Amino acid sequence: MHLEQVRNGSSLRLGTDQATVDRLTATILRELFTGGDFVVTVPGRGPLLDSTERSHMQDVGGLVRTLTIADVVALAVLALSALALRWEPRRRGRLLVLASGSVGVAALMAASTLVIGFDAAFLAFHRLLFREGTYLFGPQSNLIRLFPEGFWFEASLAAGAAIMVSALAALLLGARLMRRRDPAEGAGLL
Repeated sequence: MHLEQVRNGSSLRLGTDQATVDRLTATILRELFTGGDFVVTVPGRGPLLDSTERSHMQDVGGLVRTLTIADVVALAVLALSALALRWEPRRRGRLLVLASGSVGVAALMAASTLVIGFDAAFLAFHRLLFREGTYLFGPQSNLIRLFPEGFWFEASLAAGAAIMVSALAALLLGARLMRRRDPAEGAGLL
């Protein structure tokens, strides 16, 4: 966050120093996970976000918490599946290759869409996930100054790269598992 905000001039846009931007950002990030009210203040100037911006951040927080729960459930399913298939490495490998390949292809398609038409994709994302009229802010918005468009473009690319690297690692692990013999085969049980 810090590096992206420095690269995109968030402190200059807000007319404050980077330490203040870092403090404001840390508070906002914490409140995304804790269901906060997003009443963060800029020293000597009062609240950073107006009521509309705070409302949007509360909506974003709900989405973040939902996605966090989905991630925890997915990790639990992955762990239970690995346990259930511990004696079937080739089957685990096939499932990993299928899942990671699907995720990788989806991430590549999303990345292509973002690179070609970031503004349209960003707007479509918001239309899909948030109520109409709750997510459009002008250039004078402190929320936009703190997290400008360049920040989101570069953060999206970084997230996409992380997803692609993870999918590739899972794909390679799956391919390796597919080459292993199942223990039951070696014992003449199959």
